Order: sequence, then C-alpha cells, then structure tokens
Amino acid sequence: MLKPGEENKPLDMGSRPPMAKNTLSLKAATARFSRAIRYLCARVPWLCGAQLSREDRNILLFSIDTAMQGLMMGGIFTFISVFVVRLGASKLQVGLVTSLPAIVLMLSSIPAGQYVQRRRNLVRLTNWARVLHRGSFLLIALLPFFAGRYLIGSMIVIWALKSIVSAVLEASWTGVVVDVIPPARRPKVNSMRWALLSGVTAGAVALYGLILDRVAFPLNYQIVFLLSFAGGVAGMGFFARLQIPENVVQQRAPARVPIGEQIAGYWRSVVGAPAFLRFQLTTGVLRLGLNLPTALYSIYWIRHLDASDLWISYQATAGKLALIGGYFTWGLVVSRVGHHVPLLICTVGVGLYPALMALVPDQVWLPAVAVLQGFFVTGIDLCIFDTMLGLCSTENRARLIAVNTLLASAVLFVAPMLGSLLAEWMDIRLVFVVAMGIHLVAVGLFWWFRTGRD
Repeated sequence: MLKPGEENKPLDMGSRPPMAKNTLSLKAATARFSRAIRYLCARVPWLCGAQLSREDRNILLFSIDTAMQGLMMGGIFTFISVFVVRLGASKLQVGLVTSLPAIVLMLSSIPAGQYVQRRRNLVRLTNWARVLHRGSFLLIALLPFFAGRYLIGSMIVIWALKSIVSAVLEASWTGVVVDVIPPARRPKVNSMRWALLSGVTAGAVALYGLILDRVAFPLNYQIVFLLSFAGGVAGMGFFARLQIPENVVQQRAPARVPIGEQIAGYWRSVVGAPAFLRFQLTTGVLRLGLNLPTALYSIYWIRHLDASDLWISYQATAGKLALIGGYFTWGLVVSRVGHHVPLLICTVGVGLYPALMALVPDQVWLPAVAVLQGFFVTGIDLCIFDTMLGLCSTENRARLIAVNTLLASAVLFVAPMLGSLLAEWMDIRLVFVVAMGIHLVAVGLFWWFRTGRD
C-alpha cells in the first residue's frame, strides 16, 4: 500500500508492480521472437510459406507429399512378398507377386498415356488415381478375414489389378513432376525429396517391424497394411494444393482409330527420338539385373537364413537410412559432374548387393548389406529419372513416358520369373551372382552409349 502523499508520485523502475514487470517481459520476449522469425524467413524461406514464390511453394508441398508416402513404402511394398512367403507361397507364386503387376502395367501403359494426354488437370487426376490405387491396400488388409484358402491367389490378383490404375498414376504424376520442378533444380530437389521419403520410410519400417514381432500372425500384417493405406492417402491434401499450368491437350483423335494406326503413332514418336531408344536399351539391361533376384530375396531370408520379421525390418530400416545419405551425396555429385560418371559408379555398387547377399551366413549381416544397396541405388534413381525426363519433348511427353513404362514393365515381368526359374535348377546363390554379372554388362553399355551425358 502507498504511503499518504505518495498517491500521485510517479513510479520508478524499482517500484513497478510485479504485473507491469511481467507485461514488459512478455512484450520484450514477443518482440525478440518476432525478430527471430523474420530473420529465419529472410534466410530460410522454406519456413515461411507465405513468402515463397509459386515455384518454391509447389516444391515444398510436393516434398511434404513425398515424405508422407514413406508410411506406405515402408509397409505393404516392403512386406507384401514376406507375407506371402509366411503364408506358404511357392516360388512361382512369390514370383507372380512381383511379375504379374508388371505385365498388367505394361498392357495398360499406352491406353493410360492416351487417357492422361487428354486430361487438363493432372493434379486432380493423380489424386483420383491414388484413391483407387491405395484402396487396394485396404482390400488386401481385410482379405484374411474372409478369403480362406484362396487368400494367396486373391492377394496376387488384387496386387496385379491395381497396376491398371498405376499406369494412369505413373503418367499423370510424372507430368506433374515436369511442371513442378525446373530441370536445373531437379538433382537437388529430387535428392532432398527422396531423402525425406527415405527417412520417413525408415522410421515406418522400424515401427512396422515391432508390430510384426509383437502381434500375432496374420493380424500383425493386416495392421501394417492398414497403416500403409492411411499413409498412402495422408499426403493427398498437400498434393491437391499444387498450382501448375494446365496440361497441353492434344487434338482428340477420331473415334475408333484402328489399333494399327495408334501403334504407328507411338512408333513414330519413339523413332523420332533415337537418344530415347538408346536409353531404353541400356536401362533395360540394368533393370534385368536389378529385378532378376527380387522374388528370391524373401525366400532366401526366410527359408535359407531363417530370418525373423524383426531382422527383416532391421535390414529394411538400414537400407532406407542409407538412402538418405545417398540422395544427399549423389544429388550434390550429379549437380556438379552430371549423370554419366555417377551412373557408372552406382551401377557397379548396386551390382555388389546380390553378390554379397550370396555370401551372407545369417540374418545378422542383412542390415550391413542393405546399407550398401541403399547408398548406391539412390544415384541410379536420380540419374535414370532425370535423364528420362530430359529425353521427353513436351509434345510427345505422355507417349514417351507410356513407352518407358511399357518397356520397364516388360522387364519387371520377365526378370523375376526368369530368376525363379533359374532357382529351380541352380542354387539360389548362383542366381545372385548372375545378377551381378548383368550389372557389369549394363556398366559397359552405359559407357559405350555415353548414357547420361548432358
């Protein structure tokens, strides 16, 4: 209480009431925080979406959407083949899980390319295709409740049929990438996006591994597949906010154009791009080496190494963490030296993966080998993707992307089936060695045809 006569005496700093001190402290803290935010926004504009240009804002939204897909990639795409092996699938059935979607994708790619070329809003089309594509994950998660003895066959069919939508999704999504990321920024932006994807995928795989280890079979896999479905749709809201120019719609062809004329149109587009043809030849050999043993890895881990779900998740997590370092490393290298030399180095590095896998004595070594593959496969992803986009002219982009999908799918169908057949009459480890040899052939072709030379 103030003494008599001091009612009108001004307060000095030492006699401020506690509330006044707190008010000043709060105002000062708020001012400092505001200055700090302005400082960060001026130097790191990614933190302040309102200050971003349309190009940077699109890249930010696209990167967030990419990261969210890790919840899906770390789940059903990592463990679908492991699940069917646990269910007792044969080598042929495991091969079909990998190969059948590829042949469906191959047959659907050209009609899908034509369909996408006639659509103006590729962002909306991509999201609608995603709804149908991710819906297959939900259906597979529910299958064990009612499929009974037809469970394995039903899973193979659903996993294959989703590739019809995948063909549309591949063509429309690639068209969005071309418009969102300028060519000069693709190596750095894609390396950053895929590093984010790898980080989220690694975390998801680790979480899913704990679920698979601690929950009873097959409910553990059902939970993982349901979470994959949720993750697959989580980023769609960010993707829907992308702002890109409308797709250049080609003149509609007359109704009922004979199939021969349609094929001739695609042929003219491909023949008119000889560099694209050389690219398909060289990458086709690489894809053969990459995919020859893919259907055999799960069989090898479970039936030869007696690996648990937890150790399989460890190796997947290690591989995804290696991707993060790989994308940053190869993104910088590609930006400075181009695509050719990194492509040669990474093809050799990835070729060592199946060879080392053949030497693995038990499950404990799986994470170490996965790190090698994860680091080098990133360079292949960056070089192949950027090179392919650079070869696609605007007017024929949808057609050439469709042809690329068709040819890649053909190899993805043949290679795992061929690997499964080879494993029937030779040791599975020898198939891994054959895959390494095919990688070395791909290196020679990349060098001879100068693939990736900018």
